[in-house]
Amino acid sequence: MKKITLEQLKPGMVTAEDIYAMNGQQLLVPKGTTLTELKLQLLHVFSIRSVRINDEILDSADSAENSGDTYFGGHIPDFISKLPDKVREARTQEIKEYKEAYSQGLNYFQVAVNNLVEKNTDLNVDTILNQTVSLLDTKGRYSSILEMLIYMKEYDSSIYAHCINTSLLCNMLAHWLDYSEEDCHLAAACGLFHDVGQLTVPDEIVQKPGPLTPQEREIINTHPEKGYELLKEFGVNETVRLSALMHHEKCDGSGYPRQLKDEQIDPFAKLVTICNIYDAMTSDRPYRKAMTPFAVLEHFEMVGLSKFDARAILTFLENTANTYLNCPVRLSNQKIGYVVFINRSRLGRPIVQCGDEFIDLSKQKDIMITEMLPVV
Repeated sequence: MKKITLEQLKPGMVTAEDIYAMNGQQLLVPKGTTLTELKLQLLHVFSIRSVRINDEILDSADSAENSGDTYFGGHIPDFISKLPDKVREARTQEIKEYKEAYSQGLNYFQVAVNNLVEKNTDLNVDTILNQTVSLLDTKGRYSSILEMLIYMKEYDSSIYAHCINTSLLCNMLAHWLDYSEEDCHLAAACGLFHDVGQLTVPDEIVQKPGPLTPQEREIINTHPEKGYELLKEFGVNETVRLSALMHHEKCDGSGYPRQLKDEQIDPFAKLVTICNIYDAMTSDRPYRKAMTPFAVLEHFEMVGLSKFDARAILTFLENTANTYLNCPVRLSNQKIGYVVFINRSRLGRPIVQCGDEFIDLSKQKDIMITEMLPVV
């Protein structure tokens, strides 16, 4: 890591720390960002005098040139084309290795939970959880979990994958909330087993492509209580069982199955509620296509934050939005660009750069992000 002045910065260099505005609140450039001409201009505007840079790839940054490749039918965004080959190769390898680990964890969890539902074996929560927690080893960069889950969506969207994803998100959110390591581990367990009751619902209902009938809705709404009873039968931790029971409850009393309100809902179940909704909405379902992360953030903002634990939802939304700074995206007008600024008052509607054009989605409401594109 090397600290250099703004005048010494060049496109292709990678930040070694988060860079904030002078007020210390607005994140301008996250750690691990490959700098572009636009980012350098942004640092000038906010009078940032010096920046710590990852000196391991300074040489690669000096030699990086625009390749002029195309990207899904459009010109590759500037910051991607200037990524040093070493960085792009490492990124591709990281995704490959994560997919392999994810596949192993998913297969193990599927077998273990199926045996649980069929009551063929005793449940060892720690053994199953350890397989999932190993997926959190991303060099301490918890934000990268969100990036990796974008690639995993293409791999699997089953209920088993949903449980693993929710577990990873719960652990990440608990870290963002500065929970102890023990409680972060417990949050992961709550997320992992929150939807086991869903496996007792007939597949023809769960996989139904159209609207559910009132009778089918009544059946599917029993899964939280069934999950609680199933976990209780195997002596699982009470907090984990309560998350299975309460993960569809809302702080304003509009949830189910018991219409509980704020103080009646277990604190860990409140985390699971947020992460469960986020993963479900960003995943394909029989009755709809997956939504983009920004569309889901906007959904949270629109439905009202009063439905969720205030500290948890605000922490989740802000950190999630900041994770996707510099992420390449496709807009509804078919233009390709990348997220360059997060509007704190409208987290689901950032500013996107498309070539020389800057599109503020908080003002141009007829345009939206329709696809997150991979940075490889």
